[in-house]
Amino acid sequence: RTCVLSHRWRGVWKRLALLFFDNVQAPCVSCFSDLIDGLLRGYDADKVDMGDLFVLVYRRDSVDGPVGFVATLADLAVAQRISGRFGLYLSPATFNLHPEDDAVEEEEAVMLQLLCFPKVTELSITFMGFISGVRFTGSGEELSQVVSLCCPCIERLELHRIGGLRMLTIFAQSLVSMVLSRILVLEQLLVAAENLRHMLVDNTHNKGRLSGCAPALGQLLWEDRCPEEIRHWMLPSSIRSLVVAELELNYLIGAGGRSNFARILQLFKSVDTLRLEFPNAQLQFMGNHTRHTFGPTILNILSTTGRKCSCVKKVTLQMFGREVRWVHPIPYPSNCNCRQLSVWTDNAITLDSLEWVAMYEFHATQDERSFIYYIMRNAKRLRKVSILFSLGVNPTRRFFHKLCKLCIIRMQC
Repeated sequence: RTCVLSHRWRGVWKRLALLFFDNVQAPCVSCFSDLIDGLLRGYDADKVDMGDLFVLVYRRDSVDGPVGFVATLADLAVAQRISGRFGLYLSPATFNLHPEDDAVEEEEAVMLQLLCFPKVTELSITFMGFISGVRFTGSGEELSQVVSLCCPCIERLELHRIGGLRMLTIFAQSLVSMVLSRILVLEQLLVAAENLRHMLVDNTHNKGRLSGCAPALGQLLWEDRCPEEIRHWMLPSSIRSLVVAELELNYLIGAGGRSNFARILQLFKSVDTLRLEFPNAQLQFMGNHTRHTFGPTILNILSTTGRKCSCVKKVTLQMFGREVRWVHPIPYPSNCNCRQLSVWTDNAITLDSLEWVAMYEFHATQDERSFIYYIMRNAKRLRKVSILFSLGVNPTRRFFHKLCKLCIIRMQC
């Protein structure tokens, strides 16, 4: 600490493009916050702009009052005129997640008020201890104002595990990438970003509204439930990559097997690459309790988009292990015909443009085999099939023989 803060070293560390503070990597520093405070104030003394600044706090014992430290650090970061990336990370270990009484929790919770970051190009905030940690004032209006009005150069915005953020409004012409992860109480999201190209939403919308304008969007990763209301959402007619992950059981088999996630697919007229991710446990529950099978379920999701799925060139299906969570059984109609061949040959389902299908964590069940056979028979432009078997699965020779036979038939067509 003495060496870093000495005058002889100022000319060295002020020329660094990146400052990275991590109290795990510096266990001998008795007062981590004083080190950062002294170093940042040195910038202010010489009127030097700072490049990138990242502060990671993992250990509680090296920071007195971690939440208050974040508020002070934000003020210092503004004063030091950061011209690049600014990231804050607080781990659960820095918070008292089990206070003895409510008074202690209220005393420890600090309302964070952010100032302007006129030159910041990337803002990343992660508060893992959101249970009794940082809260944003005004249900998110202040954060919205900071990003929209006070960060004219921002290109990337990441918000992870933040409490008290109910409404988020982003008006940022320079914004290129946005990540929203586990903002559990978010009720309204409004985004207007002309240059936004990448957007990820992960476990954020329980009940909410989605609206905005992103005409340049090229990649959307929606690892969440579908919002209750989607309105005034101006998007490009075609999108390069669309990921819809962890479809919940009630979305998959509700209303006769139709998925509410089709509303996400219907936002685009054409999709180049479509990726769907399913928990294996929910697929098993679906097959055991509702008799809706794997193949028709996937095709029903595609059929709900009408002709739009005809533009999909690559479909990736990811099945992954997950513990069975309690789900109320949803009765399927008595006249359900999901196993009938006519469902598989529905005219609304077209695979004319499909060139590549990939299936990961393949278990080689009857439904999965039937689905891949159907794709290979009906996708006229199919060029590539990728299958990654789940650990411990031993497919039969008959299965490989059937795949080879279908490949030979396709080559002869």
